Amino acid sequence: MEYEARSARDGAWYDVASLLAHRKTESGEEQVLVRFFGFADEEDEWVSARLSVRPRSLPCEGSECVAVLPGDVVLCFQEASDQALYFDADVRDVQRRRHDVRGCRCRFWVRYRHDNTEEVVPLRKICRRPETEYRVKAAQQMWRSASAGFLEWRRLVGLLDDKLGDVYS
Repeated sequence: MEYEARSARDGAWYDVASLLAHRKTESGEEQVLVRFFGFADEEDEWVSARLSVRPRSLPCEGSECVAVLPGDVVLCFQEASDQALYFDADVRDVQRRRHDVRGCRCRFWVRYRHDNTEEVVPLRKICRRPETEYRVKAAQQMWRSASAGFLEWRRLVGLLDDKLGDVYS
């Protein structure tokens, strides 16, 4: 299983390359020494095992916007003039839009937990939490069922056209 960890330095979440060691503090808190993906060993950091390490968030594919709902906690890419990092955010509202050749056009109103700022972001800036996987599977099953139903309807229309063609010829 892949993990991500929140850095105590900036509060942002990063992919974990490896969990190097663990310890228990004097207060009894379990900590792990993490190496963040793409960072050198001098950037290794002790973080709370309970509060700052979790299964990796999942980048959203274009059709997975249905799995992101108001009230969800997502990992959201926040761009500022001095940094561009991933932070936890609460989804406040969703404006569903028709998808086109460019993909999902939906917009998500989020509030970042670390600084309470709000913005509207596209799906490409959102990673969903693994616990929402059941929603994606349900949506995929619904689409498969709808596609199968549509194909059957088209087959029946084709048969009817053939029969009517025979009658009127």
